Amino acid sequence: MTSDRRDVVVVGAGPAGCVMARRLAEAGADVLLLEAGSERASSRAGLLDIGHRSRVVSRHHATLGDSSLDLPRGRTLGGSGAVNGGYCTPARPVDIAAWGTDWPRRYAVGLARAAERLRPGLAPMGPVAARVAAAFPGRVSAIGQARLGQRRVTAFDAWDPPGAGARVRTGARVYRLRWEGGRVGGRCDGVVLDDDEEISARQVVLCAGSIGTAALLTGSGIGQATGHPVGRSVQEHPELLLDLPADPAPAPDPQPGGRSGGLLRPHTGLPALLSHVVRLTLPAGVAALRPRGTEAPEVEIRPYAVPLHRVIPGLEPGPHRIGIALMNPVGRGHVLRDGTVRLADDPHDAAALAEAASMVADRLGLDRTATASTSHHLSGTARIGEVLDDSGRVLGVEGLRVADASALPTLPRCGPYYTVLAVAEDLSARMVAEHAW
Repeated sequence: MTSDRRDVVVVGAGPAGCVMARRLAEAGADVLLLEAGSERASSRAGLLDIGHRSRVVSRHHATLGDSSLDLPRGRTLGGSGAVNGGYCTPARPVDIAAWGTDWPRRYAVGLARAAERLRPGLAPMGPVAARVAAAFPGRVSAIGQARLGQRRVTAFDAWDPPGAGARVRTGARVYRLRWEGGRVGGRCDGVVLDDDEEISARQVVLCAGSIGTAALLTGSGIGQATGHPVGRSVQEHPELLLDLPADPAPAPDPQPGGRSGGLLRPHTGLPALLSHVVRLTLPAGVAALRPRGTEAPEVEIRPYAVPLHRVIPGLEPGPHRIGIALMNPVGRGHVLRDGTVRLADDPHDAAALAEAASMVADRLGLDRTATASTSHHLSGTARIGEVLDDSGRVLGVEGLRVADASALPTLPRCGPYYTVLAVAEDLSARMVAEHAW
């Protein structure tokens, strides 16, 4: 079954997809925004609805050395930005300059457009953040929050694609791309849903996230065989977690009241999980652990406001922890065709992180025992400069673009949410200027 032809089909209503759909519809394109999820996420700020009972995430298996991890990704309007912390930190100019000479200007313009829509604010510093800040004077930075009071503000809220005329379909899982004349890697002329419905389009823009976009590309024949290194050299911010002493503060109820059809119960709101971070460049002795010619390791100390089980419904109670994340790792992972993620297990990164965690533990008087984790910042599965051109077009392929975290040439030394929005603003502006449809 084939539906009517559209100017543009945007796959995925996450942060990048909402930006692309809004801006292209504003420019007069007939836009269809497809989202695999069929349920709306809670609007409660601070809630991370990623527990095992969540109906608004997809789950992906990952390995980190001998450890197995579960990577939840938003499967709802707003994507992962509707279920994660919603932290908004601009990338450093030096990180963006590494993308190319024109990117600092492009990024600044895109970021300004994103800021007009999302309008992130700041949250007060809680006691855990204050303790960490006191231990590292002069190194603390505030983190922008995508929330308005006790309401989360998602990209779907802020960009409002239907308000610009984009048509939105939920529960629409794209199974593969469609190729004109059946010639893989020639011209993409639409998508095929998992119920075999075919949707024709002049342009297809993939915004299904670093894992979903890579799986769609490789599952449709775009990969090593076509000269596109999809899912290779993927970047992530590895993280170690240190336990804090028991927290006697009363626990707010994290359960989303709408789960059983009721209204959210009026009670104390959830805090911003991460309102401030401490950023450090590690000393020369630790830098010597890095491969020759690489920068000194930089870490981000993350004083989480409460234990995670207080904000993740269904999570078993656990210790209150702070995180230490390596923000410029040298290791690279990859994503397999089935969506399995092999996170980098680089010994240089592991050594730098272990030294950083020991330093932080000593400064704060904590036990040095650390738990390995990840920041959920996976990016670069279809990089600009390797898989894509500078406008997000898949190299050598007509009618197909990528505009989400997959496209980032390198992962900035910060959470990538704000950067994804800024890059999507830039790529949508370039698509509008070309009148690509």
